[in-house]
Amino acid sequence: MTEQYKAKINEIFDSIQGEGPYIGYRQLFVRFCGCNLLCDYCDTEFNQGDMYSVSELLNKVKSFDLEHIHSVSLTGGEPLLQYEFLKDFLPEIKKTGAKIYLETNGTLTKALKNVLEYIDIISMDFKIDSSAKIGDIYSSHDEFLKTAKEAQKEVFAKLVFDENIKDYEINECVSLAKKYDIPLILQPKMNGNNISVSQDKILKIFETFTEKYHDVRMIGQVHKFFDIK
Repeated sequence: MTEQYKAKINEIFDSIQGEGPYIGYRQLFVRFCGCNLLCDYCDTEFNQGDMYSVSELLNKVKSFDLEHIHSVSLTGGEPLLQYEFLKDFLPEIKKTGAKIYLETNGTLTKALKNVLEYIDIISMDFKIDSSAKIGDIYSSHDEFLKTAKEAQKEVFAKLVFDENIKDYEINECVSLAKKYDIPLILQPKMNGNNISVSQDKILKIFETFTEKYHDVRMIGQVHKFFDIK
C-alpha cells in the first residue's frame, strides 16, 4: 500500500440503498467529490469535502461495522475520476471481505479498466439528453458496458427520465440493455423529495419499455421517501 495519492471525499456514512435492484440493502457509502458531467437533475454537492490518504480512508471505513453491511458503495460525483487512488485503496478493502459496489455514469472506460478486478457490482446510469441535458453519450456507454461484461461483472443500468423523454432515447437504451443483457431500472426524475413525472406518463413509459425489453423495472428513489441519505 502506498500513500502516493489522495482523494477528496464528500462524506462517508452507513445507510440504506435507495435505488436499483439492491434497494433496501445496508451499505457503507463513500461519496467521492468531482464529476466529469453536469447533469441537469443532479442534487449532489461535488466540491465540498476532505482529503484522505489511502490509509486514512481505510481506517475510517474499517471504523464501521463492515461485517453486517451488504457492500461498500463507491458513489459521487464520479468515483472513477480518482481511479489512481482506487487502485491502491480497493485491494485493501477487499482484504476485509467486503463487496465493492460502484455507482458510475458509465463514461470513463479507461479508468474502469484500472480497477475492474476489484469491483463486484456496477450500477451504471444511462444519461439521456432530455433529462440530463449533456448531449448524446451513447457510444461512451456502449464501450463501458462492453468492458464490464467482458470481465463478467454484475452490471445493471439506471435511467432517470422525465416527461420529455424521446422515442429515440428509449430505443437507444433498450438497444444497449439487449446487447449486454442487463437489467434496466427506470427512475422518474425527482424535484426534491417529490416525483416530477405524472402518474400517467410513468405508466406509459413503463409500458413502452416493457414492450421492447424483457428485464425492465420501475423503481423510484425510496430513500427520499424515508427522508434519509
